[in-house]
Amino acid sequence: MTESFDHLRNLITPITERFIQEKYTLFLVGGVVRDALVHQKIESPDLDLTTNATPDQIRALVEPVADAVWLQGERFGTIGLRIGETRMEITTHRSESYTSSSRKPSVTFSLNLEDDLSRRDFTVNAMAIAVDSGNFFDPFNGKSDLENKILRTPLSPFESFNDDPLRILRAARFSAGYDLQPVQEIVDTAKDLAERILIVS
Repeated sequence: MTESFDHLRNLITPITERFIQEKYTLFLVGGVVRDALVHQKIESPDLDLTTNATPDQIRALVEPVADAVWLQGERFGTIGLRIGETRMEITTHRSESYTSSSRKPSVTFSLNLEDDLSRRDFTVNAMAIAVDSGNFFDPFNGKSDLENKILRTPLSPFESFNDDPLRILRAARFSAGYDLQPVQEIVDTAKDLAERILIVS
């Protein structure tokens, strides 16, 4: 795991240095952390990062060192960029709320990493590593779930699936792709909320 993470951290050294200089936090999150833990080979990855910097601050930090910057996700707190062959998206820590008729979130920015991780779909995707120190953050025991082949949600499955019904389909994909056994509450909730998939567009 250490070798995989060291490689990933080296890819974003120019970005890391600027965030550290301005005293902002920066964490690798999501699938790249999960895949590094299961020793999947990672080549020219698309990286997801999260920070306590605001979108305006992120943009100001990355523009001097990035080869390209894109702003399509800025209103959701995300700034995309490319350095060499490495593409990444940096998103302000956020919490989200949803209406009953849409899976598109209303975004509220947060200063708290755990708030950000709690809104993610499954515990195996709710892990982070600090790019400066290499410290590993796993408030919902995603590493243990990955090792024990368990699929769980950080929050209750009802809250997670009701907010974003696409996660019902993602549960099936992750169960098959990573040989994970969903907990019974996920199975029951997916059945109960199956009709919510109709709002996915």
